[in-house]
Amino acid sequence: MKYPEFRALEDRNGGSKADDLLTASITAFCCVARPAKSDARQLEDLAVPLLALASPRVRRHAAAALSEIPHAPKRLILALAADDVDISAPLLLRSPVLKPADLIGLIQQKGIGHARAIARRQIEDAALLQTLRHFHDPAIDRALALQTGLPVSQEEEPLDRVETESPRLRETREALRALMRDTDAGLSTDQALADHLIDAALLDQTHFFRGEFAKALDLDNETAERIIGHSLNAELTIALASLGLSAEAAHLVLTGLFGLVHKDLHSLRLFVQSYRQIDQDKAQATINRWKTEENSQKLRQKLREMAADFERGGTGSSTRKVS
Repeated sequence: MKYPEFRALEDRNGGSKADDLLTASITAFCCVARPAKSDARQLEDLAVPLLALASPRVRRHAAAALSEIPHAPKRLILALAADDVDISAPLLLRSPVLKPADLIGLIQQKGIGHARAIARRQIEDAALLQTLRHFHDPAIDRALALQTGLPVSQEEEPLDRVETESPRLRETREALRALMRDTDAGLSTDQALADHLIDAALLDQTHFFRGEFAKALDLDNETAERIIGHSLNAELTIALASLGLSAEAAHLVLTGLFGLVHKDLHSLRLFVQSYRQIDQDKAQATINRWKTEENSQKLRQKLREMAADFERGGTGSSTRKVS
């Protein structure tokens, strides 16, 4: 995934020099199939000083792009992981570079927001588990229970509750939205909705995203789950376009759901070009057709149930008459 290319593809005239340098350097590194230690060192020396000057959006893209790369430079990963959880979430959830000692240090430094994200990793280290359990936080306890197969409450924690319990996270989101309102680069028709879906996808909680996605499209959860599927597909892309998401926002959502969906620059460019060619009105017409099919299926199911009830009732009456 080469998120940095969105800076050039979405707005060729915008962006600071720090943003451009950071995105270009990460793009170059991600394009190398087997980078040498010298490549990682060069990226680290160039990128780490730029983080303080780069915009939240570009730092967020950098974290997502590097989240599954085992040979990413550790000092850069640690710097990004110590950023606000809106930016660091992909690394906290998936980065193989972060070891238990690193994660414990991040929890001690950043607090419960980072701890909740880290708790969703597959954790076997006893010291890290003890650090997480020390919070006595329902969200953390639920995530750890799911890993060990212990019974958990059937009530899912709503995304709004997570936001309410994390004022720092909420403030960061508002700052990001304010930043994006100041520029036309990569904006969605409904930027608040785009941010909300991106947050839900990057939190690595599929049930959260499925619920928010179904609500946005006014579809059943079952239909939403079918559309989302297990990998990048045309129906999901059309659905995101119908909601007015920009190519950048759509790509962030797809990455939060499925990881690295475009692993080279060429495929990323093709995605942006093809996504921009989707007509929003036609995409909405497709969604309306899905709703019609959904309602038709519900009606057929209801008629089948009524026919079965009638048949059972008729059979019962015949039996009573014979007796």
